[in-house]
Order: sequence, then structure tokens, then C-alpha cells
Amino acid sequence: MTYRLITQAVRAWAVCTALLVCQAPAAGQQAAAAAHAPGSSPPAGALNADLTGQPGFVLPFHLVNGHILIDGAVNGQRGKFMFDTGTEFPFFLNNHYLRLAKDQRVAEGRAGSGQRMVLYRQARPIGSIEIAGQVRFAQVPGVLHTNWNFLAEGYGVPAFLGSIGHGFNRNYIFTIDYDQQIISFHALDQDERAPARALDPARLVMTIAFTPTGVDGKLPEIDVRVGDQTLTAHFDTGNPGSLELTESMKTTLQQQGVLTLSASDFDHGARAPRTIGMLSQASYAGQALPTLYPLTVTIGSRNRIGLGYHFLKHYVSVWDDKRRTITLLRRL
Repeated sequence: MTYRLITQAVRAWAVCTALLVCQAPAAGQQAAAAAHAPGSSPPAGALNADLTGQPGFVLPFHLVNGHILIDGAVNGQRGKFMFDTGTEFPFFLNNHYLRLAKDQRVAEGRAGSGQRMVLYRQARPIGSIEIAGQVRFAQVPGVLHTNWNFLAEGYGVPAFLGSIGHGFNRNYIFTIDYDQQIISFHALDQDERAPARALDPARLVMTIAFTPTGVDGKLPEIDVRVGDQTLTAHFDTGNPGSLELTESMKTTLQQQGVLTLSASDFDHGARAPRTIGMLSQASYAGQALPTLYPLTVTIGSRNRIGLGYHFLKHYVSVWDDKRRTITLLRRL
């Protein structure tokens, strides 16, 4: 996602972690805590310590500006988590709302919108993390936290707990249903065949084989054909929809009639200018994709599409990090 201003924080979440400058870990740090540290990269699809012991569970969610917010609590303090597949950490907490000790300074940097971010870790484990009344972790070591107040203000969610990220969800095959507003999880250490048996072949649209990229393989990446050009696309629930283009690619796509741009004075309920793009004639492996719209457009040094809510809402999507596939099913 891309950060700009507080009012545009709805698309500002995951990229910040890539912009942080990491410091060396403290001597004698526990191995479990180190597993949550920036830059630690177990093989894509590998399980970690953040398993629930439950073969399956379902988390209901609220849909806010295309983002998934899940009720939860940290140390009994209630609020909402964002479910963000583009953040590598299992849990990334908000120390503006939560009472967390800043015992270890882990990293610092700036969000793309310019906000200074400092990551901390407290020495003692987090007493409890609860998710939607379905999942509970006790004495969780090594959890990172930072001041997410600018994002909480951007969402209008003062009781913002932080994110649930790839470090948690990579332990599961999970299915996102935006119509029912539920995510169904099936633990890979219990019965990884269960979700496959539940897939209805009559609803199958396509199975996408992705390349895991980014820290920990958090960003599933594919090549998408648009007109006669090939663009890189990545899947990220924390990104409603984005398009970064070089000036030359923008001109090429416009001349081919597959890119339409428009200006707006508003952005997700706030008065803030942005450029909105619509990509047509997009396809993956020869299969047509729906028109990609609305995409927040920026000019940069690469050509990259962020496939989030505005793409995923057309389907029920099944994410399998171990097999490196995202299966798209027709909605009921």
C-alpha cells in the first residue's frame, strides 16, 4: 500500500514496514521473539509458532473502505485489528492505544506519507491476544508495536489494536468471502486437505500460481497482461487497489485505450486529491480478468498493480501459502 496523508491512511499500511531501518537485536534475545523481528525470512509456506491448536475457525469482519477489520482484544483492552496479508508480522500492535512498554527499540523509519515510525518490543510477553472471540493466545513473546495513531484517525477507529499479518495467516489455508464478511481458516498442521475437499468445482473460476515476494514471502506476485504489455501484480488485503506506472508505460497504455485516468478531489470519505485509474483488457494466463477499477494511480520507477479489495470482491478467494496458489471461486 502507499502512504501519503493521514486522510489517505486507508491505503497506507503495509509499505511502511519495508521502509524501516532495522537495528541489531539485543544480546540474549529469545528465539521466539527473534522470529517476529523485521528481516527474519523463513521459507515461504513454512509454519511458525503462531498456531492456535484449532483445526479450523471462522472470523467475522467489518468492511471499512475496502479493508478488513476484526474485533479483538489485547490484554483485555478491546478494539479492532486489521487483517493485512501485506504485513509480515503475525501481530503489529498500536502503542498509542495499548499500554505497551518500549523496552527495546527495534527499528525506525518513515511511512510513505512522511510520518516517523519507531518500532519497539517490550521485554515481557503480551499477556493475551484475542481475535473475534474465536482465537486466543497467551503470553506471546516478541510482539512488535509502533504508534499507529495517524492510521487510526484515518479510519475513524480510535480503538485500533494494530494488524494481523502474514506471519499469522501463513499457518492456514484461508478463504475470504466479502459478501458474508467472514474469513474461514483451516490449520495446515491439522488437515491441509480439508479446504480442497470443500471447494465446489462448479464455482471454480481460476487457480492462480503465484511467486512469494517481499519479507517472508508475504506478497503473492503474478504477471498480468494488459493490452500488449506485461505488468507485475501483487495481492494484498491491505491495498484496496493501486497502480504505479512509469511515465512511458502510462502513455503506452493510454494510447492503446486500456487505461483511463480521472481526477478526484476526494479519497475514501476525505477531501484529498487523487488520480483514479481504470484498466481494461487485463488477463492472467490467457484468462480474462474483470475491469480493474478504481485504482489509485501514482507515477514511479516501476509498473506494478496492487490487487486488493476492488479485485477480490468479485470472488470468494482461497489462499494457500504452502502450495503458492490463490483460487478464485464464483460468489454464491
